Amino acid sequence: METFVARQPIYDIEHKIYGYELLFRKSIDSHSAGSNDDLATADVLVNSFLNFDLGELTNHTFCFINFTENLLLNGTPENFPPSKLVIEILETVYPTEEIISACQKYKALGYKIVLDDYQLNIQDKNSLKILPFVDLIKVDFRTTGKEMRKQMLKLKNFFSIQFLAEKVETKEEYLEACAEGFDYFQGYFFQKPVVLSQKDIPTFFHNYMLLIEETRKPEPNIDYLSKIIESDLSFSFKLLKLINNHYRRNFKIESIKQAIMILGLKEFRRWLYILSIRDASRQQDPIIENLIQNSLVRGKFCETLAKKMKIQGEPASYFLTGMFSLIDEILQTPMTTLVKTLPLKDDIIDALLGKENQFQLVLALIIAIEQTNWDQIWQLAEKINVAYDTITESYLEAIKWSNQFFSEEGA
Repeated sequence: METFVARQPIYDIEHKIYGYELLFRKSIDSHSAGSNDDLATADVLVNSFLNFDLGELTNHTFCFINFTENLLLNGTPENFPPSKLVIEILETVYPTEEIISACQKYKALGYKIVLDDYQLNIQDKNSLKILPFVDLIKVDFRTTGKEMRKQMLKLKNFFSIQFLAEKVETKEEYLEACAEGFDYFQGYFFQKPVVLSQKDIPTFFHNYMLLIEETRKPEPNIDYLSKIIESDLSFSFKLLKLINNHYRRNFKIESIKQAIMILGLKEFRRWLYILSIRDASRQQDPIIENLIQNSLVRGKFCETLAKKMKIQGEPASYFLTGMFSLIDEILQTPMTTLVKTLPLKDDIIDALLGKENQFQLVLALIIAIEQTNWDQIWQLAEKINVAYDTITESYLEAIKWSNQFFSEEGA
């Protein structure tokens, strides 16, 4: 499944790129018109921070992302580092007392706050009360008259605010904006939005409903949440990438349960909300769906066999080894690249890269079963000292377990 995000550079007065505005796109040649604002923002957030390499996407500068009233008030920006994210408040969001309080909180947390298409109204007290918490005001250079721009720029005398001229389309407009005192510039004169694409793993929306229902309880069952996520390769992959982005590989994950506990229920709930909005309308690809189901069979087989044999290592770690073993085929990205984005423990990474260890031998066994390579099955069974009946039982249990999740999704 392809995912898309558009980016448009923002330049400072010295012609250096200050950041990129990241924009929602449905396809390589589409625009965002007609899209639901919450859905558009959720899509951009997930794609930018989890599906793409944000550093490469923004050349290690700031990313400007539009936020709706709903997403501002439920704490969504807190899932993303203030060193990278600039909160751009849509012009449709009125600065109520709640919104002003939210901006005050985000400002204190270190986020930069931008007002998009701001219209100066000195009669509206709230439109002025929000300004102490604002870092940047974007002004539509084409629809805002010169006299109004002049009045707005006077706000610099009273607040620590800089101004960005957007929709600058000609050299003459750019020179005029410079002369008027604008600090940043954006528009077709510099570059049109460029749409980039990346592979994504489809998820099962049914799982979101189960997770949301459980997380609403006063004391959610972590084991139950873990089991649901383990049945969803997409959610598992994003969960580990999220932890990797937040903690920069200070943790080595060996189970989904551990990942949830590291993230924390509060942050987990917020991410669940963002992902469920974004994935609600996604369609499945039959080929990818088959690979996902095979991944779940592999994961459950490795875990079940490890439990039955009581071999070295946590069974949950064997599950992760099997589940992520097809991630390179699904995303069409080399495994050597993907493992760098996942905070998995070293034994799991080594197994995924084909280095022989106990995890890799169990993984090789399920692959030999898939290929009906009997010679290799017998060799591996002997090497790890497991009976054929145990292999058969583990494989049948894995298929049954996987089928139940896919039948639930189709129900």
